[in-house]
Amino acid sequence: MTEDPILDAFHHLTRDRTDETFFVSPKSRSTIGEVAQLAAKLADLAAGADIPRGALVGLVAPNGPSFAGGFLGLRQAGFKVLLIDASTPQAERERIHRAIGSVAELVTQKGWPSSLGDLRFNTLSIAQEPIELPCEVSTVRLSSGSTGIPRGIAHTSEALIADERGLRQTMNLDCETVLTAVPLSHAYGFASIFLPSIMCGWPLVVSEGIGPFAAIHAADVCGVTFLPTVPAYLQALLKMREPPALPSPIRLVITAGAVLRPDTAALFRETYGQEVHVFYGASEVGGIAYDREGGAAQRGALGPPVEGVRLHLIDEPGCDEGTGIVEVESPAAAMAFVPVASSTLSNGRFRTSDLGTLDDNGDLRLLGRVDAMVNIRGKKVYPHEVETVIESLNGVSETIVLGAPAADGSGDALFAAVAGGSHRPTVAEILDWCRSRLAPHKVPRHISLVPSIPRTPRGKIDRRAVRRILLPTDADR
Repeated sequence: MTEDPILDAFHHLTRDRTDETFFVSPKSRSTIGEVAQLAAKLADLAAGADIPRGALVGLVAPNGPSFAGGFLGLRQAGFKVLLIDASTPQAERERIHRAIGSVAELVTQKGWPSSLGDLRFNTLSIAQEPIELPCEVSTVRLSSGSTGIPRGIAHTSEALIADERGLRQTMNLDCETVLTAVPLSHAYGFASIFLPSIMCGWPLVVSEGIGPFAAIHAADVCGVTFLPTVPAYLQALLKMREPPALPSPIRLVITAGAVLRPDTAALFRETYGQEVHVFYGASEVGGIAYDREGGAAQRGALGPPVEGVRLHLIDEPGCDEGTGIVEVESPAAAMAFVPVASSTLSNGRFRTSDLGTLDDNGDLRLLGRVDAMVNIRGKKVYPHEVETVIESLNGVSETIVLGAPAADGSGDALFAAVAGGSHRPTVAEILDWCRSRLAPHKVPRHISLVPSIPRTPRGKIDRRAVRRILLPTDADR
C-alpha cells in the first residue's frame, strides 16, 4: 500500500495530542489515543483475515469511535474502504457488495464500543469478482443517484484532503468543536466533520438519543462552535411552538444535502439572530459552492465556488443564454465511478445533472436537474421553475413537481404534490395562481394536496414516495 496522507496526519495527532478529546458526548469521552488503540486492534483483526491487501472492504458504523477506529484500522491493514450508512439493512448491503465487488465488511451498531467484540469482521461469500482498483484509491463512496443501481465513487486520499482544505479555508474554520449530527459515512460528514478532526484535532460531539432536543443538548453541554446540518433538521426546530435556544458558542451553522427554502432561512435568522450558510456539493467532487456571507438561500442562490473550484456551464439545447449544465473542475474530484467508469467523471472534472446559472456577483443558482426535464407538447419544462412559482403562494410550504405520461394518452403531463398548513390554498386557487404566472404548457395537469412532502432519513425528497402519491398505478416505475 502506498503512503496515505490521512494516516500520516492521524499519526501526528497520536504522537503530539494523544490525551486530547476525539469524540465526546454528554456522558462519554474518547481520546485520540484511545481511538488509535482501537484502530490498531481492528487493523490486526482485519489483517488476520484471508483477504489480499488492497481489496475493498465495507465499513458500516455509526458516528463515534467505532467509525474512526474502523476507517483508520482498515486503512492501516492495507484495505480500501467502502463507506456504507450504518442504517443500511443487511439485504441492501449485500446488494451493494455484489454490485461494487467488495470482499468483506466491518460492522457495528455501536458508536461507542465497550469491547472489540462489538465489531464484526465478515468475509463475504457473494458470487462476485473482487474489483481491482488503482493502488492510489483509498476510499469508495456510494453514489446518491436515483437509478437504484449501486455505484461507487473511487477517491484518493490526496483528493479527499484537498476537499477538506478547500472547505476549511472557504468556511473560515479554525479551532472548532463540531456537532456530528450528519453521518460521517456520507460525503458531507466525511469532508466537513471527520477529516478536519483528523487533520486539525477538532473534538467531535456526538448526541445521545434522537430528536432535535438531543442534538441541541449535546451541543450545549459540550460547547459546540460549528453546526453542520440539513434543512429537515432546521425545519423541525422551527416548527416547534417554542424552538429551543441555540447554544451561545455556536458561531457557524451550515446546511447541505437538500435545498434550504428561503422562508426557512428567513425564519431561522428571525428566531436565532444569525444566518444559515448554504453549502452545495456532490459525492463525486466534494464541495462546489458555499454561501460565505449568509443570506444566499433567501435569494434562491448557493454562493460562489469553493476555494480551488472552477465552474463551467455547458450549453444545453433549448436553454436561455447564460444557463447550462454545471460542470465542476476541482482538485477534489474523484478518480472514477466503479465498477463502470463514465465520461461525466474524469480528468479532474465532474459534469453534474444540475442546470444552473452564475449571477453577476458570482453566486451559483440552480434551476433544476436536466434529467428531470419534461417535454410538454414539444416544449421543455424544468419542474423546479414550476415549484418555485407554486411555493410563492401564501399558505404553501413545499411543492414537488414531476412529469409522467398522462392517463389519457395525450403525452407527458405535469403532476404536483403541494404541502401546506391549515390555511393551505385549494387546488383551484393553486391552478389560478399558476395560470397567471406560467405559460399554459407549464401549468400542472394534476395537483394533490398532501400533509407533508415525504423525505428520506438523509433529509432529501423521497421521489419514489412522491410518485406513489401522485401516480398510484405507476408505483416506483
